[in-house]
Amino acid sequence: MTFILVFPVAFFLFSALRAVQLAREGEVPPALRDLDCDGKVSFVEWLRGGLDFRLRLRSDGCSEIFHAKSGQVLVVRCATEPRCTAEKTQ
Repeated sequence: MTFILVFPVAFFLFSALRAVQLAREGEVPPALRDLDCDGKVSFVEWLRGGLDFRLRLRSDGCSEIFHAKSGQVLVVRCATEPRCTAEKTQ
């Protein structure tokens, strides 16, 4: 009975720890993980930014944060105004 109850909880905890570890090592720097450009990085944005998204530079000096699987650009960040632009999703 203990094995049936403890194993799923332990498996979930180890999976969550591994997800946080992978997000910490993600390609998008933690300072750029504000995915909705509201000025705050929530835990979910931080986690998804590290796991699901990649960073690439554009020729105009801006950076694009794009989804790794679909290639769809989610956020464009520039040194000039507007500094952060959330792209419209369809």
